[in-house]
Amino acid sequence: MYIPTKQAGAALVVCLVLMLLLTVISANALRSTTLQERMAGNERDTLAAFQAAEAGLRAAEQLLESSATLSFNGSGGLFSFCDDANQTKCNPPDWGDRSATNWRAVTSFSSALDSDPQFYIEEYGELSTKVASLAADAPPETFTMYRITARGFGLSDSSMVVL
Repeated sequence: MYIPTKQAGAALVVCLVLMLLLTVISANALRSTTLQERMAGNERDTLAAFQAAEAGLRAAEQLLESSATLSFNGSGGLFSFCDDANQTKCNPPDWGDRSATNWRAVTSFSSALDSDPQFYIEEYGELSTKVASLAADAPPETFTMYRITARGFGLSDSSMVVL
């Protein structure tokens, strides 16, 4: 025999609370996944910029090792180290300024990067070694020192790595 009873709606309230909990958990999982995707994208962008800067360093080393006579006159990414900061040939560009035009670009580097890798070389002139020969007839060894600064850009315009 069936006895009708009055329903209080407890099952509906329990179901709504469970649905609310599942929604909160899903929203947090989505936010976490989105954050991880951004971090992976930024890491990829940074690694691409780093590899481009490395390519800039290698291109500068190849230029120095070539048999061509280089003129360190402040143009084409070649600068001299001077004590007088007012001379143009002594003022290398600011590495953070993306609009600087006196960098030397590595145009043989083909990729989908935002910009070509760039570098500049500073010549410090001839220096002598600190440990010289004690022989009276031997001249001290000299060498020319250079400093290479290279920068590479990633897949977006917001990433840059300087080496």
